[in-house]
Amino acid sequence: MKGKAESGAEETLYGQFMPFVVVGFALCWAVTYIFAYSFIFTPLDELTVAQRDVGRMCYLWGVVLFEVLIYALYDRVRSFRFRVPLAVAAYVVLVALVVVCATGAGLNGWVRSVLMLAAGLWQGVFHILWSEACVYLDMDSAKRCMQMSVVVGAAVFVVTTLVAGSAGLYMALLLAFLSLVCYVFTHQFWPARTLGDQPLSRKLSKLLHKSSIVLVIYGAVFGVGIYACMAPDLPVYLSYPLTGLALGLGVGVLLLVNVLTERSFSFNELVMALLPVIAVVLTLLTFVTGMGRWVLYLMLLMFLTVFDVSGFCFLFELTNRLRLTPIKSIARGRIRIQLGMALAGTANLVLADFLDLSQDNLFLVPLVLVVFLFIMVAASGEIKALPDGLGLATAASSEEGHVDDDLAKCTVLAEDYDLSRRELDVLILLMRGYDTNSIAEKLFVSPHTVKSHTYHIYKKMGVNSKQELLKKRDEM
Repeated sequence: MKGKAESGAEETLYGQFMPFVVVGFALCWAVTYIFAYSFIFTPLDELTVAQRDVGRMCYLWGVVLFEVLIYALYDRVRSFRFRVPLAVAAYVVLVALVVVCATGAGLNGWVRSVLMLAAGLWQGVFHILWSEACVYLDMDSAKRCMQMSVVVGAAVFVVTTLVAGSAGLYMALLLAFLSLVCYVFTHQFWPARTLGDQPLSRKLSKLLHKSSIVLVIYGAVFGVGIYACMAPDLPVYLSYPLTGLALGLGVGVLLLVNVLTERSFSFNELVMALLPVIAVVLTLLTFVTGMGRWVLYLMLLMFLTVFDVSGFCFLFELTNRLRLTPIKSIARGRIRIQLGMALAGTANLVLADFLDLSQDNLFLVPLVLVVFLFIMVAASGEIKALPDGLGLATAASSEEGHVDDDLAKCTVLAEDYDLSRRELDVLILLMRGYDTNSIAEKLFVSPHTVKSHTYHIYKKMGVNSKQELLKKRDEM
């Protein structure tokens, strides 16, 4: 009895800490927004326009640099122990950046711009670490966790910038520290079985190559879109609340639809719906002035935030579907996206600030990228980086040389009761006598996730126990 109780506690332990994951990731988003909008997008008296833009490019390249570092570090260490020291080191670097920038320390504008690499380090580290923490929840919870964290983070951003005023950067340090505390706390409850490495085969690497190209172009569209988010000056008490509202509104509506209808929009659906709208807004931004520009700015910011969240959810789905090591899979995808952002942003910087290309023609750069990405996504259908043939069912049949009786029956049951691909994987293993912990090890997921899938299988098939489930199979 004691063993069963301990097993049950282990199965539900990490899922109970989802609120801490939401709060921790939300604080991470709030700090990102404070630096992005207070530190980069808002012109500073001490910096020229070119210096501010170079600082922004250093920020983007800093994210790329340190996401590559995480990816390489995991390959060397292959242990979960490096995560907390890495998070602490990133926070220390952020503290040093704020102190240097707040005191001035006799640095000229160009040096301060280059120091924005440090802010990129913090974002690159914390976004990947918190994204990995989300993946260890079941997939529906992971997506909702991401969406809720953005909404809450936008609200915290608004409150902090309005209340803190000139002390906003020091408040950002406090929020970053609280995010670090939440991470260290929840990290100890991660299901240990999910931390095993799942190396990529040559065949899988080729299948992922196509999605990598799409993600780079996707990041480029996001990069030039964010570059266009240069709204006309408004008083702080108006600009920050409106910006925070735009950051949280689109994702909040998406979350509400998800909760009320229990429908989760795919990456392809969101991209295909948002790209034409983003293209139109980017084009209009070139010609509209005054308050109309502010309206377009807020619309673009709202759509781009949804765009960004959909990218994270796509990486969650990719990791879950192919049973990849979460931190490697997420880092790999984010490197592609951030690389596209950095390249596109740098190209815009060179064209606008150094080659003095007329602002009237700059909209052509994002417009061409948007059209190109739209064509690629439309041509690829459901993004073939998520191939059906890489599920457990196909793996089992290829290993055994034929589709066995259990597999055939499970496939029919999955079609009859509308089971998802992962639910089919769990069903096959249940039919073969695996228990919850064994299924978790086999699928590289947490026992809590297996328990959640089992519950949905029972509910869809109208059974209450494994015996009834086996009876359905035997009756076929």
